[in-house]
Order: sequence, then structure tokens, then C-alpha cells
Amino acid sequence: MGVLLIILAIVIVLIVLLYLFSNIILNAVFGKRCEGNPNLKYFTVDDFENLENKKIEFKSDKGQILRGFVYKNKLVKEKDVKGLLVFVHGMGAGHLSYTTEINTLAKNGYKVLAYDNTGTCMSEGKNLNGFYQAVLDLKSCLEFIKTNNELNKYNVGLIGHSWGAYSVVQVLKYKPNVKAVVALCGPDTFENVITSSMKSFGNILKPFIRFIIKNKFGKEGIQKSSDVLQDISEDVSVLLIHGESDKVCTYENSIVYNKDKFEKNENIMTVAYEGKEHNVYQTIESEKYLNEVFGKIEEYKKSFKGKELEEKLNKHYNSIDYKKITEEDEEVLESIVEFCNNTVE
Repeated sequence: MGVLLIILAIVIVLIVLLYLFSNIILNAVFGKRCEGNPNLKYFTVDDFENLENKKIEFKSDKGQILRGFVYKNKLVKEKDVKGLLVFVHGMGAGHLSYTTEINTLAKNGYKVLAYDNTGTCMSEGKNLNGFYQAVLDLKSCLEFIKTNNELNKYNVGLIGHSWGAYSVVQVLKYKPNVKAVVALCGPDTFENVITSSMKSFGNILKPFIRFIIKNKFGKEGIQKSSDVLQDISEDVSVLLIHGESDKVCTYENSIVYNKDKFEKNENIMTVAYEGKEHNVYQTIESEKYLNEVFGKIEEYKKSFKGKELEEKLNKHYNSIDYKKITEEDEEVLESIVEFCNNTVE
């Protein structure tokens, strides 16, 4: 009897430790704000010919103010606007990480509403709160659009990358009035993104992470994206794009890979690009250069300290070719525009 009690006590301690460790991991990822890297240049309207924007803000689920812009190309007349595309960013530096793509969409006749999620850059929030918070933010954005007379006259499409891709798919469970969804490198389950690099230990942590998220956001917070797509409105068309060499959201954890759940739905298209990684909208050469730039930053941080580190980083930041690091894959962008033209307009 005494041995059983000891074993039981050990098991309880292990469970508590695993729970606490899972909390530590989630807090490390979501318990802070994302402000981007102040040493990097993020493109704005001033960097693109004929691109203009108008400030917008709206309240999210807890009353926090989210801020962004509605982008438009000056050469596109109001009567020729094809629709409104809501662009949802991934984790990092907010929507300004995607201004090149926003500009391309605007040049092709769309107004693009892009905002920063809770705890990100221009928006309020002491931290990111959680992966599912972005879904609640997008839900609030769509409610804002419905009440805005300048925006609610357009057909609406959603485009998201990474965290944003998860959001534009997950929000469909609320049956929003949208015509189309484009999800770039979206994960089927968010916990696999967190634990994929931990191998077997990651599998042990998954149930604890799911428990924590369910306790915070309810069962919606742990629903698989592929399951959401099994029950979407017949009026919504979906384009899912993923890079087979994605190391951030692995192909095996992608919505595209799990298409067997919804492949009978003719309104859902999937595309997998061989050799492409997480920023599937960029050329392979551009993303390779991006990885080299950030890899060098981490290398310097490990190898140097103090003034020498500062000098190395400053020289490195000043050498960045921003045209190369944001070079779009024309094939991918053209496929997105064509899809929107056929579904949103």
C-alpha cells in the first residue's frame, strides 16, 4: 500500500510539473507583445507608387482597441473596386510585414483592410493572449465591417498567413458573411506548431497544452482547422496553399495535408508547393535570403557581446537588401488574385 501511494504521489508530481512546464511554454510565446524588430525596415504606403491608406480602429472581445488601415490604389476608381479583402498577419511585426502583398492586391482592384492583432504593434493589449485570440480579433473586425457604411457595401474575402491563416479558417465556424478565404501555410492544430520541434516530449505536452487552451478559450480553441472546414457554408470558397518544406508549420501539420476530411467539397482548393517553406508567397531565393539574414543575427548574438555585437549587428542591418528580402512569387500572387476575382468580385 505504501509503495502504491509513493507511485501515485510521483505521478501527481509529474503531472503538475508537466502542466506547469506547458504553461511556461505558452507564456513564453504568448505572454508578451510583438513589436517587430526596430532595426528592420517595414514598408509603408510611402514605399509604393499610388498606394494610399485610411486609418481604422475597432474594439475586440475585451474592449481592447485594434488599429490598422484600409489600403487602396489611387488609380482604381471607386466604381471599379472589386471587393474588400481582410488581410490577417502572422506572429511578428504585424500587418506591415505584408505591405508588399497588400500593395499587389490593391493594384489588382481591391481595397485591403489590414490591422494588428491584440498585443501587436499599433494595437492595444499587454500580450498576445493566445493563438485563438487572433480568431476573436478577426471576428470583431468582421462585426466592425458590418456596421461601417464605407465598408459594408463590398463583398468580403479573407487572406491570412500562418497565425493569420489559422484565423481566417477558424472564424468560418461563426458563419461570417464572406465570399472567399485564402489561407497561406495554415496549421491544422496550433499545439503541433508549438511542440513539433520537441519530438517525443512534445507529444507528452500536447494534452496539457490543449487543456490549458480549452480552459481559456473553450472547445473552439482546440478545434482542428480541417474539422472546421467540414461544416462551412456552401457560399464560401476556400484556397489553401502550403509549402512542403515549411519548417515553422510543418506540412504534416498543415490544413492542406489533412484535406481528406473536406476534399469532397468542390469549393475548397488545395495547393502544395514542392521546395517552398513558410513564406510561400515569396520566391524560394527570397526566403532563402530572409533565413540567412535572420540566421546571421542569431549567430552574432551567440558569438559577440557588448560594443562588438552592436557594431556587427548595425553593419548587418545596414547591408540588408529589402527588395530581395520581400520579393514576391508572381505565380503564387497571381493564383490568389485570380481566385479572388472568381469568388469575391
